[in-house]
Amino acid sequence: MTYLVNKYGKNDSLYPKDPKKRAVVDQRLYFDLGILFQSFADAYYTWFFAGITPDKSKFDNINNALSFLDKFLEGENYAAGKTLTLADLTLVVTISNFKLVDHDLSKYGNILKWFARIQTEAVKYNEIEDEGTKALKDYVDKQRKNFLTTI
Repeated sequence: MTYLVNKYGKNDSLYPKDPKKRAVVDQRLYFDLGILFQSFADAYYTWFFAGITPDKSKFDNINNALSFLDKFLEGENYAAGKTLTLADLTLVVTISNFKLVDHDLSKYGNILKWFARIQTEAVKYNEIEDEGTKALKDYVDKQRKNFLTTI
């Protein structure tokens, strides 16, 4: 994503050139990859692909990561500054995965407000998210079916 925006972006709004602003976007991108999405994968992928129910510690890690994101969003409309950035576009996909598995997000009011905002502001978000979510759901359902037939 960063390469594509650097190469083809009409301006630097999605990925600022200013080093301090870019550092915040990068931090949120790394947070998503290394903490938030990783907590999702650690808990839910074992369930999706192996049929193993995650232990409580995996859900504690998810909720700790969600608490961090909720704090990042406190008093802010966006994850990494005053405008929509790549950080928002990455994080919104991860949050949509949590919604796909019905993970309880009710205690994360900042995340819920932000999630609704990004869904309306990101160009073609709903069109893209619907297709991506359906593909993930279909894959997970197929994996579960395959797993059950091998037992």
